[in-house]
Amino acid sequence: MFPGLGLLSSPTAYIAVQRAVGADRLRYICIDELGLTPGDVVLDVGCGPAYYLHKLAPGIKYTGYDTSERYIQYARKRFGRDGVDFRCDIFSPEAHGSAPDFTAVMLMGVLHHLSDAECKELLATIRGTLASNGRVISLDTCFAEGVGPVSRWMAEHDRGEYVRTPEGFSSLAGEFFTDVAGKTLDGITRVPSSFWVMQMRL
Repeated sequence: MFPGLGLLSSPTAYIAVQRAVGADRLRYICIDELGLTPGDVVLDVGCGPAYYLHKLAPGIKYTGYDTSERYIQYARKRFGRDGVDFRCDIFSPEAHGSAPDFTAVMLMGVLHHLSDAECKELLATIRGTLASNGRVISLDTCFAEGVGPVSRWMAEHDRGEYVRTPEGFSSLAGEFFTDVAGKTLDGITRVPSSFWVMQMRL
């Protein structure tokens, strides 16, 4: 989400940086917009150390996926409990086994790390495991119109190699979801940056 440093492989350093620059606020906004309620079955792809788990509604069933063993170990130690499962793997039907019908899916800081082909594969997989009344929310660094030079520099130097315009993200989502709505968030983080929040429904 922000230009990367090797120290971000440490869960505690990653969380500290997220809070220092205000990126945690973005995740809290997305969680609020997702409107989770007890009984929701939640999939979190790219959960990292899941430091925001305390913001989720009680009484949900949660599965978080990430490819960093250090992040997953941290999350398991801090937040593991009944109804909460963390998996160090790439989310796929094969990895998940008999996948439930997820009622909510979180893709926070994921899509701008994936090529178009990888995004399509992930979105198609999520569509296949989403309940009929389910919703998906994504959060990504974007190239927004009319932003200042610092915001553009941040987007150009993000750790993700596939930062897109809002239209680019929406076009990908529109291939798999009939209801796609999004908005640009500016002025949320302490470092000027633009982010695209997108909600998707079947």
